[in-house]
Amino acid sequence: MDSYVPEKDLFFLSQEHLNNKIDFTDVLLMPIDEFYNHSTYGQLNYVNGYEYWNIKNAQYVIIAKKEWIESISKVGKQLILNSQVQSERGLVIPVTFIHEIEKIPSSYVVNGHVVIQRAMWEKLDESFKEMILTTMVYEWWDNGECEESPKSLPSFLKPFTNTFGHLQGANCLAAVLFAISKGKQEWFIYEWIHQKTFLEKLKQYHYEKFLGEGLHQGDIVIWKDENAIIQHASYYIGEELYFNKHGQTMFNPWKILSKEQLYKEWEHLTLVKYRQCN
Repeated sequence: MDSYVPEKDLFFLSQEHLNNKIDFTDVLLMPIDEFYNHSTYGQLNYVNGYEYWNIKNAQYVIIAKKEWIESISKVGKQLILNSQVQSERGLVIPVTFIHEIEKIPSSYVVNGHVVIQRAMWEKLDESFKEMILTTMVYEWWDNGECEESPKSLPSFLKPFTNTFGHLQGANCLAAVLFAISKGKQEWFIYEWIHQKTFLEKLKQYHYEKFLGEGLHQGDIVIWKDENAIIQHASYYIGEELYFNKHGQTMFNPWKILSKEQLYKEWEHLTLVKYRQCN
């Protein structure tokens, strides 16, 4: 609840919105190309919170303190919030996800969606926030399906199995590196790991590709696209079960998945298997 909405408000605008009478005196108005290369706003809490990868038809970004959106004219506020729905950015959810819509200030309800901003979020009571986040997880981000932990599950995986993290950024490659460290490097699991770092770490742990049939506990499965870019990786725990994380947001839990579930998700990509060689 504390980290879901970043401290500063971001508003994504198209060129046409600059022609409207909005006072930008108290905010930063940043061209989108400069914004995407900005060291501060490239941090994971912003990237994942506002879901940069989904944003469409935005040429500028307003960067504002959380109080600003409440201080402008009603017409300006409506125009800006409507633009957030149109741009398909994150922190915009369907009204159908909210059971007591009257608890949301009416100005933040736009075209069948609720636009979430920091000051508005802080004013909601905690039980209401919990309801929104829980609904989002099961309606949007994750269907909740997972397997029970087998008795053979390594002890270092138990604290994370079928749980959510509370920080943005931890991805599938990080989950695998934590697993192959046998839990000795717990901090690995919270990292956002990239491909070259991941492959270098596999070498250090003496993992090599293999072509044989079947898998042993501790093997790794990787899926690559047509450009040989790793799109996903998972750690095999035996009994046709895997320790897995889909995505890098805090809405993507660490799970035990069956082979059937996992392979169906990535069947359109090329499977590569790795095994530790002593």
